[in-house]
Amino acid sequence: MANQTFKVAGLTTHNGNTKVRFTDDMVRRIKQFTKGGASRIDLVELPSEMTKVEALQHIATLEMFASPGDQATIADTLADKMKEANKGTVKVKVAKTKAKPSIDAIKARAKKNVSVAQVLAEAGVTTK
Repeated sequence: MANQTFKVAGLTTHNGNTKVRFTDDMVRRIKQFTKGGASRIDLVELPSEMTKVEALQHIATLEMFASPGDQATIADTLADKMKEANKGTVKVKVAKTKAKPSIDAIKARAKKNVSVAQVLAEAGVTTK
């Protein structure tokens, strides 16, 4: 669905609710909205077939949708469509692992001779 493209996009208002609409057939959609009682039908032909996200980005730049209300409606719809588009995206985090030491490196480690008194002194315990 994210790859579906449209030729027409715009805003309609019905019963006080303004929504962004997408279609391929402007005439049919205008007839539907008119019959349904829409008080506003502003649809524009897009320069080329576009996805919903691309169409929203385009109509946001048009002068006919410059009002703050229109820009807010377009921005809200764009945010929703971006979330939908990213839903199927999986982020993979690669864990960095330390290289395991070789046997030779382990053998080369210096052995430490530590007495019980030294351990207790470092821990702050005093003995009598």
